[in-house]
Parts: sequence; structure tokens; C-alpha cells
Amino acid sequence: MAPRKLIVDCDPGIDDTLALLFALNSPSCEIVLISLCFGNVPVTTSIRNVLSIFQVLESERVYRESHNIPQLDYHKRENSPDKWPTVALGSSEPVSARRTTGAEFFHGVDGLGGVHEKAPQFSPHESFILPFVEEDTLPADKRITRQQLIADAKGYKPCTSPSWREILRVLREEPADTVTLVTLAPLSNIARAAMEDPVTFSKVHEIVCMGGNIDHPGNMSPFAEYNFYADVDAAAIVLATTSPNPGSTLPPSASAFASAFSSPKYKPTTMYIFPLDITSQHRLRKKWFVDRCEFWLNRVDTKTRDLKHSRESPLVLWLSIWLGGAFGNMDEIVDFEKQHYTPSQVDIEDGVSGSYIEMHDPLTMFYAVIDETDRELLFKMHKDYDIRLETVGQFTWGMCAVDRRNMPKRTANDPAPRDVGDWLSLEKGNRVNLAVEGPGSKKFAARLLGAILSGFE
Repeated sequence: MAPRKLIVDCDPGIDDTLALLFALNSPSCEIVLISLCFGNVPVTTSIRNVLSIFQVLESERVYRESHNIPQLDYHKRENSPDKWPTVALGSSEPVSARRTTGAEFFHGVDGLGGVHEKAPQFSPHESFILPFVEEDTLPADKRITRQQLIADAKGYKPCTSPSWREILRVLREEPADTVTLVTLAPLSNIARAAMEDPVTFSKVHEIVCMGGNIDHPGNMSPFAEYNFYADVDAAAIVLATTSPNPGSTLPPSASAFASAFSSPKYKPTTMYIFPLDITSQHRLRKKWFVDRCEFWLNRVDTKTRDLKHSRESPLVLWLSIWLGGAFGNMDEIVDFEKQHYTPSQVDIEDGVSGSYIEMHDPLTMFYAVIDETDRELLFKMHKDYDIRLETVGQFTWGMCAVDRRNMPKRTANDPAPRDVGDWLSLEKGNRVNLAVEGPGSKKFAARLLGAILSGFE
């Protein structure tokens, strides 16, 4: 069976980076495009982190080869440039530029907890942005540097066109209904692609999206999750592409585009949403990571289990620096929880306490890369759920609005109840598949670490 082709739209970011590493080491998928968006950090910072991934993986290949350690699945693939994913810069601001925010408070100014300063040997050349800039806009000396950086690139192909146009290019070139679009960032690039060419956009096989919250509190406000909050209009537009009548749920800022979705060649998209309700229940515990890497770390403090530098493995060293920082950020939160709350059901199921990172993006990526049998076995979905985005509320900006009345849908000929917004109409509203149950932290973390750190058993 041919690997599933993925477009990954992301804003790395700690959990985005884990998600990319997981996909790159999953034989069941092939990343054809990495599309970058503002979000956790500015879009130009995201590109630096993506290039670091490929630089570390190349260093890891050399290290394993010289030490007779089994290679990662990533290294076992056909390593020819025509198989490398394109990397493209996308949106630096929301589609409506009304309100947004970053997440440097958790991810650090560089998105990876200061790893570029702590381990500069894994950072790209200081002119890393040049391959993503049109050559004829640069002075002669920078053109030479740009050409050399492109020649030295390993594992990826830099691109100068906006990533939303690259999304459309891939969808035009690949057979219809074969490409999975994985969205781990604010949905700005996705909305721009959908509005620019709705018919081509509708050729996507499925959209697998990390975003939103239904019954779980938001992480940006009491009502809103970060990705949807950061570009609420984009999120509303992308959700509307699932509707048999997109104009019925488009935000006011995009109502002029309703007619663009009325082409007979346009078909509603299939979308799977992974909200905070499920992603926050899937955690990577510090203890699990340390146990997996223990032999490959110079020292592990037996009392605190603090992460130290690796013996030699570039990958383990790099991971231990920024994951160690992320686990450290969580220590105060975990201590607060111990003092004020009884152990949660997740703590009980994990069978271990202490620091953890919630696996928002990796869990979403996991669903995107596994086969249909595993999807049915490990996840439960609420099918064709009408989720809409609040795009004008003073306090509810970015909230996922759902109909809790438990009333039956009606046809056009049925008597009309009081139904402002046509929530009960079969012809209107969104049709989203909502993830409500997953494999649990222990099973998921074992799969994640097994892929990223294979060979270090």
C-alpha cells in the first residue's frame, strides 16, 4: 500500500516539532509539503526550527552509521531530492488581521526553549531565510550565499512562493482525494487556499485539524483554544468548507466569498477536529522520555530524573535540551496541581506522576498517519457534528458553538421551530468529525517515542 501523502501546516513550536519528527519517521506516510504559519512563534522563527529538524536528522544518520546503530525509519527511505518535502513560508498574520497572539511564554522566544543558543551546532546558517526569498530581490553577495544554502540543503526543498499557493499546487498535481491536510497552527494558510481556489481545495482527501474546545476550558480564554483564537475568521472559513452550504456559516468578514463555493465542481471537505478535550488527556511524561533515553544520557539524576546531555547521539542531545526545558516549565504547574487538586483520571491511568507535556499536535498527527484499522480501533469520533466559530463576541471570541438542544434535524418542508441560525436545517451548518476518545497517554507515548527514538531500545 502506497504511503499516505501529507501536507503539514504548522508553527513549530515544541509539540509541532514532535509531530513532524513522528511523521517523518512513519513509513505509512510521505510529507510532500511543510507549510509554515505564524502562531507559537513568528513564521520566520518557525522556518529555523524546521530546518533544524533536518539538520539534526542528518547528523543522527552519520552518527548511527559510524556506531553501527540501526537507522531511523526516516533514514531508510529513498533519500533522493524528488522525495524530499517542499518547505514554504506562509501567513505572518491572520486573514482579517483583527486580533492575534503568540505563545513564546511556553515555547520560548525561538520556539524550542532556547535550543539555538544552547546547542548552536544544530542550528541552520544565520542566513537561513535566504532560500525562501526571491533571488532577484537580493544583492550579489547574498545571492551567492543563497545558492550555496540551497545546494547544501538535505532532506527538504526550499520554496519562495506563499505556502497557501503551494497547498493548491500540490492538490492540482496529485490525484483528487489522495492528499491529507494536517493543520497544527492557526488556519490562516488553509483559509487563504480555500478562498483563492475553492474547487482545487475541495480535492483534498481529508483535513485533520488540531483546534478548538467543546466542554474543556480554553487555553487562551475560558472559551477559546489557541489555534482557533489566533485567527478566528480563518477557522470559521475552514469549518465552513465542510458544509453543504458554506455560505450559511462563513464569518461576516468572508461573506463575499460565499458564491465562490457554489460551483458544481466544489464538494464539501471531510474534516476531523482534535480539540483540547481529547488532546489535553494525552500526555508525554518526563519519566517515560528519560527512561527511553537513559542509556544515551551522560547522567540522569536518580532523585529528580532531570535530563542531562546525551553521550553522543545528536538527536537525543537536541531533544533533551528543549524537552527538558518544557518539562521544567511544567514543574511549577504540577506542584500547584498536587497542592490543590486530587489526582486526575489521566494521572491514575498513566500510573505515574510528575512533569508532562500535553500532546496536542502529536496526537493529531498520529491519527493522520495511522491506517484505517488503527483509526477504528484507537479513536472514537462524533460524526457530522455542526461546530461553528464565534467570530464577533467580546468575551467568547474563538469559542466553538454547538447546538445542545438535542432536537431533530428538519427538512425544508417541516414546520419551522424557533431556530435562529438554521441549526436544525439539513441543508445548512457544518459537518465536522469530532474526536472524542483516543488511545490514552501510555499507549500513544509508546508509539511516539518508539518512532522518534527507534534503535535506542
